[in-house]
Amino acid sequence: MMSAGDDDEQEEPAHRTVPNIKKASKAHDAKYAAELPAMVAPSMERNIQKSKGKSAAHSGGSNGNDGWPASTSLVYPQQQRVISLTAQSQTTRDLIHEAILLAIGLAIFQNGFAASDQQLVDSRNSLITAAMKRQLPEIVDRYERDSVYARHLTNYVTGRVGHMRGKVKDAAQELVPAMYGIHLIPVENNARKNFIASLLSKMNYIFPRTNLVESSTVRTNEPYRHPAIVAVMRKYFFTGNRSLGRRFQDTFSSSIDSDNSKEIPRALLGIVVVAIFAALKEWHEGLDQRQNQDFVSADFSDEYELHMALLQTKIYRNDGTGKVKYHVLMSRLYREVTMDSGHNVLASSEKMPDVDFDGMEE
Repeated sequence: MMSAGDDDEQEEPAHRTVPNIKKASKAHDAKYAAELPAMVAPSMERNIQKSKGKSAAHSGGSNGNDGWPASTSLVYPQQQRVISLTAQSQTTRDLIHEAILLAIGLAIFQNGFAASDQQLVDSRNSLITAAMKRQLPEIVDRYERDSVYARHLTNYVTGRVGHMRGKVKDAAQELVPAMYGIHLIPVENNARKNFIASLLSKMNYIFPRTNLVESSTVRTNEPYRHPAIVAVMRKYFFTGNRSLGRRFQDTFSSSIDSDNSKEIPRALLGIVVVAIFAALKEWHEGLDQRQNQDFVSADFSDEYELHMALLQTKIYRNDGTGKVKYHVLMSRLYREVTMDSGHNVLASSEKMPDVDFDGMEE
């Protein structure tokens, strides 16, 4: 998976609000209407007169932008394969930032490890939606007709979604050894190797244990309750005012009508537990130090699908009989990751003390 260069680590400006991704645009794939988050594009006339050739307005120069409006100009890469975000105009940078946020939203609310072709579709829809929202019809027109231009933008956005998953794994690498007690297990006699194997076997790493390092104490009635899951999720998704958890705060919802407590979406949970799985696998040789492995989406999609199947068939259940237990699990996870992150501070009588407002000094 491509990722952007070091000069592209910057976040979008702090004043930028997260795009609304709750409703689907009829102009794009109907699948986005089925499950959060769906794409949204505000109403905008797209009566762009498309000539058989390129637009007469252009930025000039033999730089790949000839014949296109100056507002759509893209600085193409020289030696590197991926465009540099900092080299682009402010309009293009803002567009890409918004498209990245939309594409990440699709990953954490809909499919954390989509197939490569679907990732490109998601990135494409995110870019078009962002351009439409920003009232940039000339960019939409060029994107739909200039395949080289579209490929560079799409690859950049897709790469940043992969970069997000990689950052989740970084958080898991940092937290996993202590939270699973890896260093408490000796290397000798393959003890550590066997311990890691027991964690990886049949997804045992998602369950807490009464005794951290004793496999016989696994609490199988508490799937996805291992404290490492909340810790990794909080560290990457819910820490800081500009965290993804805060920026998508209004998109989290409940899966049942009887309780509106927000839930962690299964796709986001899947990204986190697969990152933990990948971090544990780096210890599978049972050595003193972990053996670093690339976190390539295609290599871990099977593990992700196993978790999606587990959540659907064994917890929610295909007949819906487990939907309340599913909601309790996912809403508990949401409460736990937001409890200490400053993300979910509400004026609730259950959390706030009584204040003698009238007696306060003026």
